[in-house]
Amino acid sequence: MKKLYLFLLVNIFISAIIAIRYFWVPGASFNWDGSLFAFIAVLGHFFSIYLLFFVLSIPFLWMSKKLTNICLALIFSLLQIVLYIDTIVFQQYRFHINESVVSMVLSGQVVDFSIPTYVLMFLLIFGFCGIEYLILYLFDKKFNHKTIQPKILIIPTVFLASCLVISHLIHMVAFYYAYSPIMVIKEYIPLYRPFTSKKIMGYFDKSGQHKVLIERDSQHASIYYPKKDLMINPDNQVTPNIMFIVLDSWRYDTFSPDISPNTYRFVKQNDGIIFNNHYSTGNATRTGIFGLFYGIPGTYWDSFIRNRIPSLFITTLQKENYNIGIFTSAKVTSPEFDRTAFLTIKNLRISSKNGLASSRDKQITDDWLNWYESRDKSNPSFSFLFFDAPHAYDFPNDFDVKFKPVGDLNYMTLNNNTDPIPIFNRYKQSVYYDDYLLQKVYDELKQSGSLDNTLIIITGDHSQEMNDNKLGFWGHNGNYTDAQTKVPFIIVGAKDLQHISDNINKFTSHEDVVPSIMRNYLHVKNDITDYSTGYDLFSPIMDRDWLLMSNYSSYAVRTKDNIYFVNRLGISHYFDAYNNEVNDTPNYNLIHSAMDEMRYFFQADK
Repeated sequence: MKKLYLFLLVNIFISAIIAIRYFWVPGASFNWDGSLFAFIAVLGHFFSIYLLFFVLSIPFLWMSKKLTNICLALIFSLLQIVLYIDTIVFQQYRFHINESVVSMVLSGQVVDFSIPTYVLMFLLIFGFCGIEYLILYLFDKKFNHKTIQPKILIIPTVFLASCLVISHLIHMVAFYYAYSPIMVIKEYIPLYRPFTSKKIMGYFDKSGQHKVLIERDSQHASIYYPKKDLMINPDNQVTPNIMFIVLDSWRYDTFSPDISPNTYRFVKQNDGIIFNNHYSTGNATRTGIFGLFYGIPGTYWDSFIRNRIPSLFITTLQKENYNIGIFTSAKVTSPEFDRTAFLTIKNLRISSKNGLASSRDKQITDDWLNWYESRDKSNPSFSFLFFDAPHAYDFPNDFDVKFKPVGDLNYMTLNNNTDPIPIFNRYKQSVYYDDYLLQKVYDELKQSGSLDNTLIIITGDHSQEMNDNKLGFWGHNGNYTDAQTKVPFIIVGAKDLQHISDNINKFTSHEDVVPSIMRNYLHVKNDITDYSTGYDLFSPIMDRDWLLMSNYSSYAVRTKDNIYFVNRLGISHYFDAYNNEVNDTPNYNLIHSAMDEMRYFFQADK
């Protein structure tokens, strides 16, 4: 038992040496504190993993010594080989091995292994097995149960356990204070899930000033966003007012004369362009809004928040001297848009006053009206209005009920047999209420005379399922079908109706919003690929084969007929468009293209 544990300790330090390769990726740059944290985090993390394998290896001790050594050498060598291969994958893609990557590689559609590759793999296996067996052999020669001194085991154990505990505590503090030199380390270590707790940290920070305690420029380690510096409006062309109106959890089929009459009428009266096949970049607010403001997949969220990288769209507006008004019903700190898209906005409006979603929606409407009337009219304005009532299925008690019967929402009792009509009616009533509030916004735009000089985007951050697919899914963040990802998308005030009208039935995404506005209205001269993976909606666009979507812990490659889903463990599933699993083989060339998009801003241009 002692020799097995000593063998485990040796393997921890071997893995730690291999793990150095994770931090040698091109463009990686670490401060001394980040480097120190990486050192203790790697040791502590591998200590926790190898303890599990130590327990699993105990039964081998009841076999003969030679057979035990062979089995242990094989198991631990395979662990080291997988770790080494993962460093190669990480250097290429900036994410770690998962079942989806393995399936893609083994499919034969994307990667063809040459004979030298097979030879190299054989030598790698043979070499690691030989080293592990040699270590066990030397232990048998040098040690027995009585000659292994306790301090040989206790000292490194205390050290490694301390590394484990201290690294998690340091990360908890760093996450709370958004200290990127520490936070970015998580990206580099496989299977690493460091501890975070806003509740515990809030106990020590009664004033809640965690946003400003630590201010340090991010190194943006190994992230190349944008690929090139932006050339912003070199000819000083006039820029219009821009407005984003977003309803949380807005279904594509509730933009209609019946459910959202004011918005529908406003769009029709002002030659608005309605897109018929538009999808969010996710089935959750975090990735839906991220894609809308960055023009890139939501899979970049973790890296961007750790590196404190703001939206280039927002920073471009600031360089163009826009008045910026951010009005969100829910807190802008959860998800942490104050640390991502709106990072550079001073005196950011964090939230509405506490209350039900419908009362908060009324407040942002009133606040926007006051701000818009008093804004500096000598400069253009950008407004972001983010309503929350549909997400909460909420409307005021004194608001006339149009859709009956209205049922109460209780997620604890929802199942596949629940009648969706009363719940859907409550949802439609909440959309109807926000549409009522929006009429005040539309009236102000008309009465102020600014409507003709305003580009308006009207959409949702994601959709909201009412068990549409009869699989027991309600709400969002559950699957990537139309019921949770297809949203209304309308542009009012577009200047080039010809090309944009040609695109209304194309497969479009929230990724397309930023490049369309940056190129055509903010007059950014760069190629779109310098800062976005989306398309210009004001130019003819090709038919897409796929869209990339994500949420807090998974992602999906969505085609018109299928969904290739990868969960938080890296295990993939292949569904039809209604989330029924199918036995067909995915087109791994499309999956590889999506993975290229997921790593695009982790690679320097050669």
